[in-house]
Amino acid sequence: MDQQSLQTVSALLPFVVLLIGFLVFKMNALKLSLYVWIFEIILVVFVFDMPIIKTLEASIWGNITIWNGFLVLWTGQIFGQCFRTTGALKVLLNTLERILPNKSGKAVALCSVVGGYLGAFNGFATYPVTIPGLVRQGVDGFKAAVGYLVYFSWSVSFVSLFIAATIASTVTKLPVTEIVGIMGILTLPMIAVSVVGFFKILNFDLTDKHNRNIAILNFIANAVAVILFTQIFPDLYIVTLIAASTFNFLILWMYGKSMKTDDSEIREPLDTKLAVKAFLPLFAGSIVVVLFSYPLKNIISKVAFKCSLWGYSPISINLINTPGTYILITAILCYVFAINKTSTFFKDFCDASNRSKSSLITLFLGGAMVNLMVDTGQITLLAQHMTSWGATVYGLLLSGLGFLAGMSFGQGIPACAMFAKMQMASAQMLQSPAIILVGFSTMVTMGPANPLKPSLLQFTSSLANIKDRDGDMFNVAFKWQMIQLLIVCIFAMIFIK
Repeated sequence: MDQQSLQTVSALLPFVVLLIGFLVFKMNALKLSLYVWIFEIILVVFVFDMPIIKTLEASIWGNITIWNGFLVLWTGQIFGQCFRTTGALKVLLNTLERILPNKSGKAVALCSVVGGYLGAFNGFATYPVTIPGLVRQGVDGFKAAVGYLVYFSWSVSFVSLFIAATIASTVTKLPVTEIVGIMGILTLPMIAVSVVGFFKILNFDLTDKHNRNIAILNFIANAVAVILFTQIFPDLYIVTLIAASTFNFLILWMYGKSMKTDDSEIREPLDTKLAVKAFLPLFAGSIVVVLFSYPLKNIISKVAFKCSLWGYSPISINLINTPGTYILITAILCYVFAINKTSTFFKDFCDASNRSKSSLITLFLGGAMVNLMVDTGQITLLAQHMTSWGATVYGLLLSGLGFLAGMSFGQGIPACAMFAKMQMASAQMLQSPAIILVGFSTMVTMGPANPLKPSLLQFTSSLANIKDRDGDMFNVAFKWQMIQLLIVCIFAMIFIK
């Protein structure tokens, strides 16, 4: 085997190890990420002749370039803890259950509003709220877990204040608003698949008039938000999920007012003051996001600074105007508008920080592996081989490989960073617009594969108190996520030329 062939095979091996580790051996994300990083170091030292000291420098620098991701993961845990211990979460759930009287309405209100408001600040924080919430509404635990995974998949690319697009923009230097625009177009059909899949999995009969209307209204609310804030007003992209939640809340509330309830059902009056107090941290946090991102953007941009080590090109870091900081501010606001205080902010901060260690280490190992692949030219090598068959085949390969990478990484961020970087070389070889390729890669590595991640299946099944059914959950979700992947492939053949 010649040197180039050996290097090509070596570039694919980390993906193979990730897939086998997750899908065959169902390994822990942290442990597997460590093994793959060590395996990649061995490859780059012996196959690509990288000095061992340089591997450590590349590993560290690769994580500095995705510093946004670390900040979001850490502050997201803090936000979830504070929102729960200040009593806002309990009141929020009680409020949502009163919007619509029927079972499907309660479930959609819970998932759409929590998935949007909480997901906008921390996508991972939604699972411990929605899945137990669905179970509390009488939904079977198995259906609650896999149903929400499928429903939430359309919005995963947008969560944590668009951290995926932010990371993609950081590593490619392309405008985040343009990346978001491509992601928005791809997302629209995903919403329909996710909504229908959610209703089917939870056995909500779509031939029933009210169920059908609720599904349609849910789709419309989400789609309008995506169209408005990724296509018409892309500069306001960061409020997309917040807008989707607001639209869902309002439209479902109005529809609920028009529904005739069973006379035997007694609906407790809503405590409006408590309900407002529960939503205030989210509303106030949203206002901070808009203020910092738009009217105050030029002022806040002045606190940015450059960082460069070991001869790498400098990157710009702004610790104020960044998603993680917005999330931390919203966490603090939970105490400003606290309904009750069962803890202190300091204790919540420490508890959440301790809980986030595993996720942060997993992200570090993934980021380290990605940068080793970038520095040794493995990414460019993959791009050369994938583009050699033309744009159409490349689009299909990008969709499939991105899907597998998104499923295999513990978090989607390393896969997002790696594939976004890869598109810059591919765009030159294909003579295609880089922004389209980056938009596709960012979308496909984050959302469609998310419900199929073994580590996430294990986590969500524990929230629903079900055991030894991860494989069954995978099989149920697989059909709907394959439909999403097929849609991505069709779009790839249309747009990537």
